[in-house]
Amino acid sequence: MSGRKKTPPNTLRRLYPVSLGCAKNRVDTEIMLALLEAAGYQVVSRPQEADLMLVNTCGFITPACQEAIDTILELAAYKQDQPEKQLVVTGCLVQRYQQELLDLLPEVDIFLGVNDFPRIVEVIRARSTTGRLHCQDGWQHYELIWPRRLTTPFYSAYLKIAEGCSHHCTYCTIPQIRGPYRSRPLSTLVTEAKQLAAQGVRELNLVAQDTTAYGVDQGGRLLLPELLRQLAGIAALQWIRLLYGHPARVTPELLRVMADHPQICPYFDLPVQHVSDRLLHRMGRGYRQKDLWETLARIRTMIPAATLRTSVIVGFPGESEQDFAELCQVTAQMEFDHLGVFAYQPEEGTPAAKMAESVTPREANRRARRLRSLQARLNRKKLRRLKGTIQPVLIEGHSEETELLLRGRSAGQAPEADGQVYINAGWAELGRLTPVRITKTYTYDLLGEVVGGQTACSEIEKNLTSWPDHVSI
Repeated sequence: MSGRKKTPPNTLRRLYPVSLGCAKNRVDTEIMLALLEAAGYQVVSRPQEADLMLVNTCGFITPACQEAIDTILELAAYKQDQPEKQLVVTGCLVQRYQQELLDLLPEVDIFLGVNDFPRIVEVIRARSTTGRLHCQDGWQHYELIWPRRLTTPFYSAYLKIAEGCSHHCTYCTIPQIRGPYRSRPLSTLVTEAKQLAAQGVRELNLVAQDTTAYGVDQGGRLLLPELLRQLAGIAALQWIRLLYGHPARVTPELLRVMADHPQICPYFDLPVQHVSDRLLHRMGRGYRQKDLWETLARIRTMIPAATLRTSVIVGFPGESEQDFAELCQVTAQMEFDHLGVFAYQPEEGTPAAKMAESVTPREANRRARRLRSLQARLNRKKLRRLKGTIQPVLIEGHSEETELLLRGRSAGQAPEADGQVYINAGWAELGRLTPVRITKTYTYDLLGEVVGGQTACSEIEKNLTSWPDHVSI
């Protein structure tokens, strides 16, 4: 992932990238950036300066599709005065609506589907003879280690361990867009993790549509425990975190491995989506409320310090007032540390979109606000328990609000998803785990002070991130 030949400065072309959507999409963007850099492109700070404008889109839900369209049209406007600019659009939106986009967006020079992004340089060079749309049939297997230009801070990175999804949730478009679940080879992942660690990465966040299903497509055996064992053997990695798991696949073996290796954050990201058995069946989730209780009990017994994140959907077709009341009551009893609440929106091509509607969008949004308010009160109560404790915190730089505060995250706070720890006393080194005593708590964030004699870091201003602020990631 390093050591590539540098292109002479006089041959450099200018690139303006935008990456939309999830962390998995971000990894795809990082691969494209590395390939383009090796081909002689250099990132610039403004689209009007670019020869090539690149948008990697999300197409999972309608609001994401609209955001992608708006972004594409905004960049396309720069072609009016500079028609020689190239506009390349990739990702889930292209895969989902490929033919429609050809007619809707004539300003776009090249469309690349989710299987085709590694061919971006080849397609750009041959665009005059190969047409605008590139969406291969079949599904790509990610068996190689592609070069990556990290867009995260130098101390943190995502590792995509699989592609696609083989669940059949009735509301979800991902299997149609990304295809069936395909695990990357374990040896490939370990090699990539070692390369990332050698570059200075200390926090590795594992992502997939379902990280807990890793290996299920390779003979049916769940290989996540073995992957974690090997990753934990990389000395430079201080935090390894699992994101995007499935509640039905948290096995005792997985928990034993997590409990035995302190580098693995006791963090569980398990979207339950609902707790009503009737709604779970309609959603096609494959478990019941009883199973959720058993999973949570198993986690808290084997890993008492576990942090639990989940998400739920309110207003799903057929959700009654009683179902919603049960959701509020049970999620409060389950005491999740982080809860994302989403109002249901029908997605074209899904079974749920054909179900009889019984909840209006207005009512779904009202329920979402009510549940978020309930969770906020629970958050304040849970975080108060941390006051006076000493937490290891990954230092991320100065607060966006004021340089009088440093900011960081605890092991129970995933990047870009959860709250932060703000520090108003003491100095610490950027990208290092630092003991912080919590002195005050809020709804989502914590305030504290560095414990002990930490070394002041004069370079903190210079190295807040390994990627320019202007890149829209």
